[in-house]
Amino acid sequence: PPRSIAYTPRVTLTPSPSRRSLTPSAPLPPQRTSGHSCLPSAFIISAIVRQNRLLLLTLNQDNMGFNTETRNKLTDILREPGNGILLYHNLRQKYSQRHGKSPCSKKFLRDALLHANFNKDWPGVTIGYGGRSNAPSAVYAVWTYSITCLLTKGQQSNSFTLEEVRMLYGRKHNQSLPLNDTSLTDILRSENVSIRPRATAPLGATSILRDSYVPQYLKDHNRHPTALQWSVSKKRNMDQVISLLAKDFIPAVPCTCTPGISGHGGIYEPNQPFPITPNLRFALQTTILDISPSKVADLDETDSLQEYADTFRHTVKLEYEEQMRLFEHYSLYQHQLKPMTNNTARILIPGILDARPSLSIADIVLLRPIQPIVMYQPDYHGRLTFTPNTLEIQSRIVDLVRGRKDEPDSVVISWELDIGQTELLKDDRFLREYNIRFVPNESFPQKCNTALGWLKGLSKPQQQNVKDLLFPVVAPMVKPLSHDQMSCDMSGLAGDFRSSDVLKPLNEAQASFVRMIRARTLDPTFESTRPACILTGPAGTGKTKTLIAAIADVLGLRKQDKRNKNRILLCAPSHAAADVLTERLTAILRRDEIFRMYSSSRPSTTVSGKMLPFTVTIPGSDTFTLPSPEAWTKFRVVICTCMDAHILYRAQITNYAIRTKRQCFLSYIQSKTPIGLNFGGSEVSCSKEPFFSHLFVDEAGQATEPEVLCPMSVVLDPLPGEQKVEIALIGDPRQLSPRIYSTAAVMHGLGRSFMERILKRPVDCIGRGESHILGPDTLNSLDGPGSSLLDLIRYYAKIDGQEQLTIFLTENYRGHPSFLMMPSALFYYDRLRSAKNLGLDSLSYWIERLRSVEALTNRVEMAVEAPASCEDNMNMYRQVHRQDKWPIHFRAVKGKDTSVSLDTFTGTDSWQNSEEADTAVEIVDALIQSGVAPIKIGVMSPFRGQVVAIRKRCRAKHYHDVNVGTIENFQGVEQDVIILSLTRSNPAFVENDVKRRMGLFGMPKQANVALTRAENLFIVIGNPESMWEDQLWRQWLLFCFRNGLWYGEGLEEWDSVKSGFNDANFVEMLEQVDDESNDTDSVVVSTMEKIHRVHSTDECKSEEIGLNVQKASAEGMLARICHD
Repeated sequence: PPRSIAYTPRVTLTPSPSRRSLTPSAPLPPQRTSGHSCLPSAFIISAIVRQNRLLLLTLNQDNMGFNTETRNKLTDILREPGNGILLYHNLRQKYSQRHGKSPCSKKFLRDALLHANFNKDWPGVTIGYGGRSNAPSAVYAVWTYSITCLLTKGQQSNSFTLEEVRMLYGRKHNQSLPLNDTSLTDILRSENVSIRPRATAPLGATSILRDSYVPQYLKDHNRHPTALQWSVSKKRNMDQVISLLAKDFIPAVPCTCTPGISGHGGIYEPNQPFPITPNLRFALQTTILDISPSKVADLDETDSLQEYADTFRHTVKLEYEEQMRLFEHYSLYQHQLKPMTNNTARILIPGILDARPSLSIADIVLLRPIQPIVMYQPDYHGRLTFTPNTLEIQSRIVDLVRGRKDEPDSVVISWELDIGQTELLKDDRFLREYNIRFVPNESFPQKCNTALGWLKGLSKPQQQNVKDLLFPVVAPMVKPLSHDQMSCDMSGLAGDFRSSDVLKPLNEAQASFVRMIRARTLDPTFESTRPACILTGPAGTGKTKTLIAAIADVLGLRKQDKRNKNRILLCAPSHAAADVLTERLTAILRRDEIFRMYSSSRPSTTVSGKMLPFTVTIPGSDTFTLPSPEAWTKFRVVICTCMDAHILYRAQITNYAIRTKRQCFLSYIQSKTPIGLNFGGSEVSCSKEPFFSHLFVDEAGQATEPEVLCPMSVVLDPLPGEQKVEIALIGDPRQLSPRIYSTAAVMHGLGRSFMERILKRPVDCIGRGESHILGPDTLNSLDGPGSSLLDLIRYYAKIDGQEQLTIFLTENYRGHPSFLMMPSALFYYDRLRSAKNLGLDSLSYWIERLRSVEALTNRVEMAVEAPASCEDNMNMYRQVHRQDKWPIHFRAVKGKDTSVSLDTFTGTDSWQNSEEADTAVEIVDALIQSGVAPIKIGVMSPFRGQVVAIRKRCRAKHYHDVNVGTIENFQGVEQDVIILSLTRSNPAFVENDVKRRMGLFGMPKQANVALTRAENLFIVIGNPESMWEDQLWRQWLLFCFRNGLWYGEGLEEWDSVKSGFNDANFVEMLEQVDDESNDTDSVVVSTMEKIHRVHSTDECKSEEIGLNVQKASAEGMLARICHD
């Protein structure tokens, strides 16, 4: 119904021959009515046009209670022209003037008319409640009588929330209540209805964040065919620039190459992307058939590039379709826009930036006006007629803005309407409302399929040269470095190193990776591309620092080699990671030597100002573009996301295309050069080096294989006899994998990174090596004489002591050693060691802050049986010895996790634990009161509902600088203080969490990220009963218990499990724990814990005995760790 009564459509009514009711004739264009500003506070009966259908009030004997004579007289009055809007008391007045008496009382007439509206099939009559006499248009179309009847008949409660009223109304009338909260509150209070404040309501396991009723007719509105379609998004593409670069990067010349090598004309035309046309109505389909291909390959077994490409094309399709289905949950109904002055419009959506899968720039937005678009046209006789048309407007997202303080999140879309479109959308009678849908943009499937198409298009000889990279079976042969080439001293670098650690000495493992890259660079291969060399290690081990040092070495910066022509393509799966690399490289390279490439779909206004000096935009525009051919020759490093490398492939800035163009150009010059003519005594030649000599992929553990294929399509030259590119992958396969939403796509391999797959693939190593870096499932899988745990981690081929494949970093430079004890044992085969220089003043500061948190509750005291003797070296780990210098705190809270209803974004499954949220904010408050700056505090939870709940509580206390986010938000981020809320309290939901790849129980990679984010203070909040059911978190509980770090609630079943400690098997890593073991059959105690644990025990009589026990138990492990 219209929101304003300034304009009202006039209608004429004629009797129907079939029944004595009112039937519309052809409606006329809307005309202004006068006197509306003087309308009193009264009910208004009007006929309105909705969806090209005139809905009328039917007056008949059954629903009115009038006799036939009275009804006919009222019908005659209503049939009079000009009665499109009529007050009920005016109807009585006209009846009295004409017939000399009133038909009935005002109350009876009002109730009878309203009763007719709700008990018949004519819901179109709207009853307007004007409110105060001086504000007649404050609220329009309020169904007061219906609401009163709804809440007073058949309801068990005498108080309601506003949401309950809306839900009850919608379910009864299949129509949403067109009132805002303020107007609805006024109506309820006027009817003396008790209003209850909104509370979180437990819903089902698959519920959405807000339980809102959407009428079926609004959903059907999105399915109806449209008569008009507008596109109001600005086209941002590089097609013209790509076409020019493909032609002008090396001037196009007639191909005069040797016969058999001709046919190079295509390299001067841009590569066409794989055609993808998004099915905008896919998610609206009620039945979706999932047809799998006839053959999906096992990627661990196959070496066929055809099967490889077909499998990933299918998984990419599955993932895109799943994202379209999930995006449909974000649909908005009867929503308003806020047009802005810069050809954009803003859609306010609370909580949209916390939704997953997340919206991104260039996603498609479909808007359908609720009210039809009326277009006036003259008929055959010249009379003006109008036709209502259903319209769909297609736009694109240009920005996403997180709300500050009490402001909601907003989505900014392109809104470039011409004058005619603006006039058609304008209507002074009401504010235009829309149904809004979101569809993921086609970038992901298009770029992935383009790379897979390149792979399938290779000839059989070319495919064979690529197989060694994708399916390695033999470790590469590389000439070892000489003694003079072994130095990794970076002191000779020139640049601004005030904010860089690149000049700090590398440890032995870091230096080994730099030497590995150097050896490959000095001894290039010409037959087939070598398997990628890999740098792995947990957070804080200096992977990025090592990468920057390797880049400086490849570019010859260490020795200031001006003859060095190497050029690097540096990629990462996310813009955030690529921006970090760009900032780090500014310390060693000039501004004109770095190019940070963005897609043209991303406006420059959404990019950090620090990155803009390294980009190129179209003059006078905020659209990114590509540099001129002259600028490319100066670049030493090109940085982009893996997906954006697709731009280089399309522009023919690839090693294969540039080498072929060089060859054509050389042949052309030689054919035009007279015999005997030379150039200064030199022969005409062209460079043999590839344009991109190296490809480095950072955070490779988070990139899907099709993503990594995008930059590979740029740097791989599959023809034999040409110098091949060297490729390196940097990342941690033990932390977050690619975020994939389709379960079927994960099953077929899309959820596993390229790095993780090749690390699992068996490789025959020269000398001796194990099957793969990730190691066997159990210690018993080790076989062969001399096998050690070290072989599980350092998977390499040795040639005269030179590693050639993989380096694993074990020295950690982040955080207190206690932060590494459990991650080392649980995820990294007990190989980590702390290399951070702990300042006593800094440690004392954070320990004092921790005391303020410990003072909030008591430490858990759970008795254990005394050890039988001190002869067992592990007896010390069966007793509690408080480590008061370890900045770790576990707060046990037995809360209740519920799938919740929040005043936030609709359409996202989530969970909340109010008790844990309150505890988290209580700890934040204690830390801030003790002197910790809010900006140093980070609060994590694996569930978005919990993040929203904690964020609201922090904002209520004005702690706006506290960083609150999900586990994914903290990937690659380090914070002084980390507070982790596990949220999950009911073990029955864990199985569903694992299926949907959410939460921290049964999800070791997510748990690894959560446990390794803290820099100075780490606090965990969780339910010990639920944690005990999970093998990983049970070990973490035991760690906190034996070291006196457990506060709050205890374990109810402790008496039944404590006796198991006497017979417990103490091991150093989680892989040694039998999956069938129960409770405390196996206890994991890392080598780092044995070294750093300080205690005094009455049973062992002296501290010296305890220290000797530590030394003896750690001696074997230390010998293996200190291999250098």
